[in-house]
Amino acid sequence: MTDLLRDAPASQRERDENHASRSPVELAGETGRLSRPPNSALLELLYEPQLSHDRRYVLPHLLRIDAAHIVMLAHSGILEAGVARDLLVVNQDLEKRFLCGEDILAPPPSHRGLYLLYEQHYIDEIGAHKGGAAHVARSRNDMNATVTRIRLRARILEFLDEGLELVTAALDLAGGQLATAMSAFTHLQPAQPTTLAHYLAGVTAELLRSLSAVAASLESVDRCPMGAASGSGTSFPIDRAMVAGLLGFHEVADNSLDAVASRDYLTAVLAGLASLGVTLTRWSTDFQLWASHAYGFLDWPDDLVSTSSIMPQKRNAYVWEDIRGQAVHPAGALMEVLMGMKNTPFSNSVEVSAEATAHLWPAVDAIEKATRLTRLLVENVEVRPLRMRRFLDGANATMTALADSLVVHHGLAFRTAHEAVGRLARMLPEGCELSPERVRGPLEEILRELTGRSLALGNGLAAALDVERSLRAAEHGGGPAPRTVAAQLARLAETKRRLEDDVRAWRERLGEADGRLRGALRELVET
Repeated sequence: MTDLLRDAPASQRERDENHASRSPVELAGETGRLSRPPNSALLELLYEPQLSHDRRYVLPHLLRIDAAHIVMLAHSGILEAGVARDLLVVNQDLEKRFLCGEDILAPPPSHRGLYLLYEQHYIDEIGAHKGGAAHVARSRNDMNATVTRIRLRARILEFLDEGLELVTAALDLAGGQLATAMSAFTHLQPAQPTTLAHYLAGVTAELLRSLSAVAASLESVDRCPMGAASGSGTSFPIDRAMVAGLLGFHEVADNSLDAVASRDYLTAVLAGLASLGVTLTRWSTDFQLWASHAYGFLDWPDDLVSTSSIMPQKRNAYVWEDIRGQAVHPAGALMEVLMGMKNTPFSNSVEVSAEATAHLWPAVDAIEKATRLTRLLVENVEVRPLRMRRFLDGANATMTALADSLVVHHGLAFRTAHEAVGRLARMLPEGCELSPERVRGPLEEILRELTGRSLALGNGLAAALDVERSLRAAEHGGGPAPRTVAAQLARLAETKRRLEDDVRAWRERLGEADGRLRGALRELVET
């Protein structure tokens, strides 16, 4: 295709060169049809704060998108190779300076955001005829949408690393606590014997489902909007698949309007993160409660607890409170994003692409912090099995096993056995330790009253009241029997390995794409 810029009329070239010779301050008020700079209040409230953020978080992705787009324009014959080379030289110089920490694209007193400053830099460096050439067949709309997806893709992968590290810590802890007996709880009351490993296996199963949901959301994130322009596509014969491949996307966003208007992938990501955050809050509630003086099941070293400003004896496991506070941010962000998009036109808008999306990043940061803090406490927890056992022995937690024994050994209906053991519990002193000698006489009398016959309670009584035997017997229905839990942990570890493999494959694909882009840049710049 003939290079439209190379063959531009001389009068147009002169206007371009005159435009390029003027300072950014002079040009600040001349953007398209606008003849005045932005109102000072807009500059203070919108443009300046957004520019500070964009120069740090958006610019590196913009540079990469720009490079892939220019490579594609050159390969498609839309942009003359020499122009593409000059553009890429500026692009690579900006990237190098950014990576060195240089304060690039310093704004003039008045401006309208990062992209116009970015494009003006090209014009200042190589003139308007070349510097303004890259913005063919694209818009800030598809570029901004692409930046969001690239940036989110990277953050998801980083978060999945943290989440998988937490799963590893939980599995390691559980593997050493298969026989650590403790009371299970329902409605905050002692229930039946369980183990700390059984509890951890249950929590970890839910964590892995949430992490898998976050990983699955990558599929909806991994669609490249480039080429959609402002939402109506372009008349230039661009190669969208090439740009998508160079940027590491699996596919293009098929419909141009969908590409720039949709942000449903944000809700998919936040839903998975919100679910994981809720799990962390429930876990942290249990662990902080079990570390309280009332239970004393758990503790942490002095460097992971705090004290009181007035009560010198206090050891507060306060970090769990920080975890709960941080972990709920994705749930809040999910509602903010949904309400931010509600009743908006299905097209690109600041309300959707900027305001609604802005809630995403702090939420991801917060859930990552909560995940890291949880892992820190899990890796350093001090388990107190003797306190757990003393609590369990005083909680009459084997009463269900006793009722089960009556069903198995004496043929009672479960409801009859339940009634008999319930009456026994009312008769016994609160907190007393159960033994066959203490239980046999009262229970046999209760059974005579309920059934009208005498039942001799033999060896099955001792087995039912023994915590370890009760635990070993609970191997059905996913119960806390050590052998059952060990098998659960093995399956969870396998699920974790598969998810780790998926994350590794994503990273390898992105690394290969980056290598292809770097190779294409060298080929164009060095020719």
